[in-house]
Amino acid sequence: MMLRCRRTLQYPTKAPPVSSLRARDIWPALALGLALSGCAKPADEGQGAAKEQPAKAKPESGEAPPAQAETSADVLTLGAAKIMRVGHEDRAIELLATGPVTLAGTPFGTISPDGQLFDPDGVSMMSVQPDGSVIASDGPTGMVLTETGGSLTLPKLSVRVEFAADGAIATETSGPNAVLLGTDPPALRSEGCTGPVTKTCALITLSYLMALGNPDSIPDDAAP
Repeated sequence: MMLRCRRTLQYPTKAPPVSSLRARDIWPALALGLALSGCAKPADEGQGAAKEQPAKAKPESGEAPPAQAETSADVLTLGAAKIMRVGHEDRAIELLATGPVTLAGTPFGTISPDGQLFDPDGVSMMSVQPDGSVIASDGPTGMVLTETGGSLTLPKLSVRVEFAADGAIATETSGPNAVLLGTDPPALRSEGCTGPVTKTCALITLSYLMALGNPDSIPDDAAP
């Protein structure tokens, strides 16, 4: 099936405000971006592949089952924080200390300490693994988180963010869809994104930039 854009985008010469993409548009855009990038397989395709896999042999009597990878209960740290574009501080993405996330005051989703990122309806969209990789229900997202930031690697968009102690967010972008973020990396800064909360802030920032870097995510009344 061929997807057609509703209209030709006139790419901006400056990065759009952090709130150019409305909160209600984030999750459909993010899900579509994952599917189009090939990082997540359609549900029926994944189910078909599962059916074709041969059944695993059961361990012989007395034989110990294979060891399971141990995972930490808490992989993200919650704390009050904000991510915003310089000059548009009144339209920030805000993380509340208990996990809810808002975009310019509108619910964006919820983050739990075990690494789950839920949409406003409570549906889990992605999960952070102990090694920092981020997966969706059908596969990897292309995101990898570190103690100081993280990276997003997709076929048409690559982003790297690093959070400094003074609140600056160093941003590097490349790929055909990077132009949707502006000809220069967006000037972002943060408040409260220090220590272990930095990894949580990186998840929020990369998720937003991933949706913003999807051409189909820009509504008609917000597109440049």
